[in-house]
Amino acid sequence: MKAVIMAGGKGTRLCPLTCFQPKPMVPLLGRPCMEYIIELLKKHGIFEIAVTLQFLPQAIKNHFGDGSEYGVQLTYFEETTPLGTAGSVKNAAEFLDDTFVVISGDALTDFDLGQAIDFHRAKKGIGTLVLSQVSVPLEYGVVMTEENGRIIRFLEKPSWSEVFSDTVNTGIYVLEPEILTLFPKDKEFDFSKNLFPLVMERGQDLYGYVAEGYWSDIGNLSQYRQAQFDILQGEVDVAVKGFEVRPGIWFEQELEIPEDVKIESPAYIGQGSMLETGAVIGPNTIMGRYNRVRGGAYTEHTVMWNRNYIGKAANLSGATLGNKTYIGPGCQVYENASIGDNTIIRDLAVIKPGVKIWPNKMIAAGTVQAFSLIWGKSISQNLFGAEGIRGIPNWELTPDFMVKVASAYGSRLRLGATVSVSCDGEPYDQILKYSSISSLLAIGIKVRDIGTTVNPIARYVCRRTLCDGGMHIYQGESEGEKVVCIQFFDHEGLPIDKEMERKIENAYQQDDYYRPITSQLGLLEHMPQAVKYYFDEILSSVELNIFKSSRCKVVYHCGNPLVSSILAQLLDGIGCEAVGIINRSDSLAKAVLDNRADLGLELDASGQNMRLVTEKGKVLTEEEGFVLKTLTTLKNRSPIAIPVTAPSILEKMMREAGVPVVRTKTVSRSLLEVGKANSLQVHYDSFYALVSIIEYLLKENVSLHTFIEKLPEFYISMKDVVCPFEAKGRVMRCLMEEIKGQSNELIDGIKVLTDDSWTLILPDSEKALFKVVAQGNSRRGAEELIEKYENKIIAYSQG
Repeated sequence: MKAVIMAGGKGTRLCPLTCFQPKPMVPLLGRPCMEYIIELLKKHGIFEIAVTLQFLPQAIKNHFGDGSEYGVQLTYFEETTPLGTAGSVKNAAEFLDDTFVVISGDALTDFDLGQAIDFHRAKKGIGTLVLSQVSVPLEYGVVMTEENGRIIRFLEKPSWSEVFSDTVNTGIYVLEPEILTLFPKDKEFDFSKNLFPLVMERGQDLYGYVAEGYWSDIGNLSQYRQAQFDILQGEVDVAVKGFEVRPGIWFEQELEIPEDVKIESPAYIGQGSMLETGAVIGPNTIMGRYNRVRGGAYTEHTVMWNRNYIGKAANLSGATLGNKTYIGPGCQVYENASIGDNTIIRDLAVIKPGVKIWPNKMIAAGTVQAFSLIWGKSISQNLFGAEGIRGIPNWELTPDFMVKVASAYGSRLRLGATVSVSCDGEPYDQILKYSSISSLLAIGIKVRDIGTTVNPIARYVCRRTLCDGGMHIYQGESEGEKVVCIQFFDHEGLPIDKEMERKIENAYQQDDYYRPITSQLGLLEHMPQAVKYYFDEILSSVELNIFKSSRCKVVYHCGNPLVSSILAQLLDGIGCEAVGIINRSDSLAKAVLDNRADLGLELDASGQNMRLVTEKGKVLTEEEGFVLKTLTTLKNRSPIAIPVTAPSILEKMMREAGVPVVRTKTVSRSLLEVGKANSLQVHYDSFYALVSIIEYLLKENVSLHTFIEKLPEFYISMKDVVCPFEAKGRVMRCLMEEIKGQSNELIDGIKVLTDDSWTLILPDSEKALFKVVAQGNSRRGAEELIEKYENKIIAYSQG
């Protein structure tokens, strides 16, 4: 016997999951739905199968091929125009030379087809419909039969007053070939609406066979999830791909799961998926391949396909996710919500029950999405944030991404230009570095490989060796997530400007790269002496005899071994005694006191930022540290960069010293550009800043604690205020209208000035929030200003 699998459906009711995939290819526990149908036919001795195709036919052909891998023979019949269910089968009439079975490729069943076939042969009718009893038949075609099974009436999607039976048409038929002769070829014709009523009008017998077992037409997203839960709970007689590690918990392949990950039965975890410490996989979680669930995340009654990222403390309850979605930290995705492929849900967003989000969309951080999103809000193509490019390692920032973005960068430079390339000591960043180097060489850029180093040294060497630009790859943190950061430099070692960022983004999006002939390919040069150049520059910029005579003691901590090593070498080089502490849980302030050190500091992993501790254990605020760093630059007598967030006393001190002041934005390029005449700068360079601070304190013959005590008092507070992206413009407009006539600055955001205080309202370029910074004449005064403008932002954001 032969069979026809109808596999041409679009699966509209399963959108957004089926936007780019035919419904028969929708996975059930990691396998396409149609695989289960093929196995069912094969189980009942049916090996010759016709497959009717219409929507995205190649997806099915590519997966199943000729069927030999599945132990069957598949013959495909494509429709160029819709032919209806019966018309599509008639399109395969040449294949059908005897009694045959028709079955849908996008349903799930374990019916005994052998019994249905025996019933059909016993009745000797032209066709038999396989029926199933359902509790609520309103969404199906109800079939009424006599006691012997002969069909007497069809009711398509009846109302309750028309429900005269609970037996419904499953779309599985056993038919004789002559039934296909009753209507013309290449005409749209449906079994239930056209062919079966025609058969009955002609007085020919159709029979209904009520089958026992499981059947679901997977007609909506709830049924799609439920069908998989039913498989896990043993309600469907089908094979599960994988093995049962504990009762009701299935793994597709062996997985390494941390001990404190909780997995509740029933659940299915696909190959290569990663569950991190503290994750909770609740009951009825179906997870495809290569998904990643971060610590503190919780899933239940949720289906996710492949390569999804679930951020820390995210909560998925009754959700359905396609492929390659990103669910940010703290997000909530509720019952019957469905997220299409390649969609990004940013931090703390809430997706309300029943919401459908079509593929390639982005939901901004903090958004409460209460309605479905089909058009608009596509994923932003902006590569750059406030400080370069950032992304999750091997998820957003992959080697193939680096190849493309490095090509985009190199293509904006002249052919034969020289670019320095470096990375920190993380193994994955080394992989990204080599991907970038290969790409740059291939488009005719000469590469100077600085090796393993940190941001300040990478910037310095780029400028010192007269490169046309540079790239540095390093790891940092964002909202508790480890991220890879890519920073691009210009020929002066400064972060590239916005115009260059736009050029790179355009080249990246348009694949606009120059491909030179092989004789024009770039050359690779290794430069292991980068740190020596940098140290020599620092040592030549200070009076070393002051350090050596004082024998200053410094206690430090850094979680990055590379940064710690560079700092230790530098302190030794200037004659300071260095004491490194390894465990971050130890109090740095306590370590300073215990070691009777002159100061302590904690450096970040990039070597760009630090926090100081006085000899008496006082931890400096960020603003106090900035004031101190800035004062060390007075010796240069060059213009001083002061960002809009700096305390007012600093500008006053600079003017009293007769040093020109330049007010700047808060981003790194703005500060560094002002001092670009100097080979080294204290901003975003913790190593040079530390040496400059120690030299300054020694020359002034003052301890760090005494210096801070003598500073004029100032009080600065700051707070992040959540605001939807789409409301930011309205908030800024309303604030501008409100402050008309008041003293203000518009260098970076809106800065409202009074006699002895100020408030800065700065929209974040990457997140759905405003940064509000205020300086008051008291701690309480600064906090009141924050509260005042926080309330205004909230009010204006709500319209």
